Amino acid sequence: MIDKNNIVIRPAKLSDAEFIATTIIEAEKSNTDKLGTANCFEITEEEYKHYLVQMLEEEIDGCEISLSSFLVAEYDGEPVAASAGWIECDNEDEMPSAIIKSNLYGYFLPKEKLLIGAQKSAIIKDIQIDREPGTYQLENSFTKAEFRGHHIRRMLEKAHMDRAMEKGVKKIQAHVFLNNDSSMIGCQNNGFTVAKQYVSNHPLTKELYPGDTLVLLERYL
Repeated sequence: MIDKNNIVIRPAKLSDAEFIATTIIEAEKSNTDKLGTANCFEITEEEYKHYLVQMLEEEIDGCEISLSSFLVAEYDGEPVAASAGWIECDNEDEMPSAIIKSNLYGYFLPKEKLLIGAQKSAIIKDIQIDREPGTYQLENSFTKAEFRGHHIRRMLEKAHMDRAMEKGVKKIQAHVFLNNDSSMIGCQNNGFTVAKQYVSNHPLTKELYPGDTLVLLERYL
């Protein structure tokens, strides 16, 4: 029996890098077997996880693969869930998270894999949503299977909202694939509403990604 009183929400630390990499991968899959980033660069899931751990250990702030973006739910000293959140463009250079992430890929991925990804740039751009500067971006949520059903994701989202309010942010956004029913329901049950839908018309999108329709969800604080 899981005692929710023993769940501690805390910032991620360097020793969580492996778990955070797993969180990013499982969140990207969106309850499917399609891992978009790995598919675009034609690398295995294991290779992608290896690169993610390296990127996280670099401790670069400001995007969905930044260690500082993540909050972790810990139970009996072990991480059981995590999610990322950051204020878009809230850095010294006001750099968008997409550029920060692209720079990390460019530094850590082999050149031949970057060239493969460049050949798929039209597909990648077609399934992306531009993030709004100054908003709090909620991304990459994952809970271990045996801990689901205990509202841990909601606890993490509440902690992110508290963090956003401390910074004076008024709007939280999340990007979810339309066919990810659990994430859509979870966000809507936590007060998010659908702002827009973005449909990719590229014929290869569904081969690489979990779906061809991204939903922008918003909640005002």
